[in-house]
Amino acid sequence: MRASLVVIAGLVFLLFLATTSQHASPQNMNSSTSKPSAQKGKPKVTELKATKGDTSRGGEDPNIKQGKETNDPNASIDAPAKKGGATTRGGGYCEVQFDNRTKWYIKVFVDGNYRGTLSPYGDAVVYALPGSTSVYARAEFDDGTYSYWGPSSYSCGPGQYIPFRMMP
Repeated sequence: MRASLVVIAGLVFLLFLATTSQHASPQNMNSSTSKPSAQKGKPKVTELKATKGDTSRGGEDPNIKQGKETNDPNASIDAPAKKGGATTRGGGYCEVQFDNRTKWYIKVFVDGNYRGTLSPYGDAVVYALPGSTSVYARAEFDDGTYSYWGPSSYSCGPGQYIPFRMMP
């Protein structure tokens, strides 16, 4: 009798696990690629496929405002709370998480400004001011062509993040 109760309890537990994992699957979660940071919990990762472009004839890329890595000695930028900055006045930054799933070096841009270069299969995190945030990435090739991802615009609040995955 006691063995039967243990078996029945085990079956009920397995049934419970099966139904719980079914309801928690990614297919059943509410997701939106236009505003991933507005969701509760983890936002859906935006996977973008590369698009080919060509600047071999001297054309400019309209998605890049500033494409060089320089520092303004007079810049006034507060550190995010994660890096020792203050958390007063409802402050905070939006975090953009780049995930390079390609074999290429990729330059990343947030709000049109160059933020660094990812190595092949590398990851990086940059910070943006809360609000509307534009994310763009570009791999340049020796022949003057390039592949790009975006630009994609997101609404991202303080303490939220945007996962941005680049696929070949």
